[in-house]
Amino acid sequence: MRETSVFKPMNMAMLPVMEHTLVFENEFMLTDNFGLSTRMDEVSDFVAPLYPFKIDFTLMLFCTQGMMRLRINLQECRLEAGQVLVVLPGTVGECLEVSGDCQVAMIAYVGDKYGEGIDATSSMLFMKFLVRQSVLAISPEEMDESLAIYRAMRRKVEQHDFEFTREALNGYMQVLFCNGRQWMSRYTRQQEAGRVQSRQQMVFERFLWLVQKHYREERGIAFYAGKLCLTPKYLSTVVRQCGGRHAGEWIRDYVILEAKALLRSRQYTAQQVSDLLNFPNASFFGKYFKAATGCSPRQYMLE
Repeated sequence: MRETSVFKPMNMAMLPVMEHTLVFENEFMLTDNFGLSTRMDEVSDFVAPLYPFKIDFTLMLFCTQGMMRLRINLQECRLEAGQVLVVLPGTVGECLEVSGDCQVAMIAYVGDKYGEGIDATSSMLFMKFLVRQSVLAISPEEMDESLAIYRAMRRKVEQHDFEFTREALNGYMQVLFCNGRQWMSRYTRQQEAGRVQSRQQMVFERFLWLVQKHYREERGIAFYAGKLCLTPKYLSTVVRQCGGRHAGEWIRDYVILEAKALLRSRQYTAQQVSDLLNFPNASFFGKYFKAATGCSPRQYMLE
């Protein structure tokens, strides 16, 4: 089966390079804008792009001032002072807005060389958690510790005669990973204490996860209800209550998001996009796209 996810890929080299940027072996980046203004010309390709990016690296942002408004896998969120954002490879994201006073420290890396040594079960639990909760509030003390680790990593990268930089960065990332597990545990306990995470909310989150995996081939609610061992009627009710929209609208939005990315890339004809997204024919795809956007695929491609 062909890979159909062709959102504009964002690799680590496309991140805004600022005055404080350090890169190790083209695989690990550390940067911040502490004490610098946020110049929009430096981040113009990153903020409000023409279409969403599919991120192929791990990204951590520690915000100490201001805010960023983002859309992560179709769900809008804000990163504000005292919060950390963790984005995993494969995430479809858009940076919609950055305030002029936004101050962040960023850690980004490719592959799985960093954080090695964490047991597989803990790693899986944490990754699953981050899929549904990418922004976490941390205490001032936890932010200070995280920034101290960030600065320690910078010193190692700047120490050019140090022969074990990768091993040191791996060790620091293990500490951050353990801290992240602690933040996850606290968040989970708070949810349980407040009964925030109802069974319906869990069903809704599982539904979104399944849609993200299968929307290219499956657009009927019966498929997702079957995967969740629920009736289509019950799943529709839960999605409507928790997500504020019908299940079909969530599925459609994922399809249209990728269709827009494919068309705007100008690498494919409308017929090819129809094939890549597994529509029965280009005519059916055209009607589906126009019903959702108000214009034909060709009109959108030429805008």
